[in-house]
Amino acid sequence: MSKQANPTVIGGFVLGALVLVVVAILVFSSGAWMRERVAMVTYFETTVQGLNVGSQVLFQGVPVGQVTGIGVDYDATQGRVRIPVRYEIWPKQLHILDATRTDGGDLRSLLRELVAEQGLRAKLESVSFVTGQYVITLSLDASASPLTSAQEARGPVEVPPTPATRDQLEEMLQNIDLGTLVGAATGTLVALEELLRSPALHSALENLDGTLSGTRTALSELNAELRPLLRRADETFAAYRELAVTLEAQVNPLATRIEQRVDALSADISRVTQNLDASIGPVTNAATGALTEAGAAMRAITELAGEGSTTRYELSQLLTEATRAARSLRSLADYLERHPESLIQGKR
Repeated sequence: MSKQANPTVIGGFVLGALVLVVVAILVFSSGAWMRERVAMVTYFETTVQGLNVGSQVLFQGVPVGQVTGIGVDYDATQGRVRIPVRYEIWPKQLHILDATRTDGGDLRSLLRELVAEQGLRAKLESVSFVTGQYVITLSLDASASPLTSAQEARGPVEVPPTPATRDQLEEMLQNIDLGTLVGAATGTLVALEELLRSPALHSALENLDGTLSGTRTALSELNAELRPLLRRADETFAAYRELAVTLEAQVNPLATRIEQRVDALSADISRVTQNLDASIGPVTNAATGALTEAGAAMRAITELAGEGSTTRYELSQLLTEATRAARSLRSLADYLERHPESLIQGKR
């Protein structure tokens, strides 16, 4: 007869299995069930395709939470549909550094202030164009318009949305008049076809072909003429190079001799300068003595010819007598010229 199972043992195994399941859930969920969280909600007016429950919530690229629920609300009074996206923020990912806050650093109060005063907004951003997955990104927009109504103190923090890039692109495409655009493109293609079929274009292409052929021929001839010219230029440059070497070989000794001659001339000039310096002293003294004697002679002459001088008076008397004698001689000469016989007969 088989042995009856012990209920205590069975209960122990069941209890152990439950403990293992709980531990596994806590390990593989990284403690998400025990994590502190702040509930938030954003009401989108456009599609949220690509956003799923569990998608990340990023704040300027940093994961701070995840999406917990997506629904659809229909307002029958206004006839519009909005999509509430509920997500949670993990306080451990956001650190409040302001120690002066009176609320003890409550994240929920801070988020409401950011929404009302700093322009905190939610936006759908694409993670991959291939998979089409989207996430919610939170950012501060200083140009965002302020909220007109205050949020409830209880309940999730409501963050207003901003248009996603795909929504802006869709709106831009809707504003484009595709009919006009297609008509303009069709007209352009028709005009292009007429241009391609026009005889003028074919004539221009033929003329262009002729011009290109002539240009190709001219370039070939120019290339054939340039080769000898370049060869002669190379020879000329080689001759100039040899001439430069020859001139350098001849100029260097000449420059050395000129430098020696200049040094010798400088030495001669130095010696002449020293001799002049030695001779200038005696010459200067002799010239000074001569000038002194000349000054004394001039003073003597001045004393002889000055006013009231005896010598000057005597000279004046002498000049007067000489003048009289000259007059007498002139009268005698005139008389003898008229009466030359008086030299023989005497004066009558």
